[in-house]
Amino acid sequence: MSSDEHVSGRNGGPSVLRFKGRLIRRPKPAKTGSSTLLDVPKAVSIKLRGMTKVEGTMNGHPFRAAMEPNTSGGHWLHVNKAMLAGAGADAGDTVKLAILGPEPEPAVPVDLRKALNASYEAKALWLTLTSDGRRIWIRWIEAAKKPETRARRITRTVDQLSAGKRRPCCVNVYEFMLQRVQE
Repeated sequence: MSSDEHVSGRNGGPSVLRFKGRLIRRPKPAKTGSSTLLDVPKAVSIKLRGMTKVEGTMNGHPFRAAMEPNTSGGHWLHVNKAMLAGAGADAGDTVKLAILGPEPEPAVPVDLRKALNASYEAKALWLTLTSDGRRIWIRWIEAAKKPETRARRITRTVDQLSAGKRRPCCVNVYEFMLQRVQE
């Protein structure tokens, strides 16, 4: 990685890939999606292999965006109008990014594991979820600031899983990421 790129990780969570990149207009007009792209540096692209969506910040503005392979063996990051506005940037500008790297399979907290084991329906659905699906539930539970809030969220998780819901409602998907990238 160049001197402008580095990786950090915190508390055993995902790595945070920090780098600068230049925004460019898509070479050919897009039929759908964004017309602004960011060419992800090759060293960062290698670390993101297999990820089709990433989350992070651009000039401090949180985002979730799609990635696609580019012709040089790396990736493009799709930059939409909301991302440009939030970052205060446009094509031709250089922006600072912090992107969460790949995460390992999430460890199920002991209190959640006990609650899942007490409900056949909830545990059965839990086992069919993707790693990302389980991660979202765990992030939501672990974001609770008070023990009583955490307990309510575990109860609600079991109830919702038992009812066939695969994702929690009302989750701030950026909260976890922002805690990781802001140092």
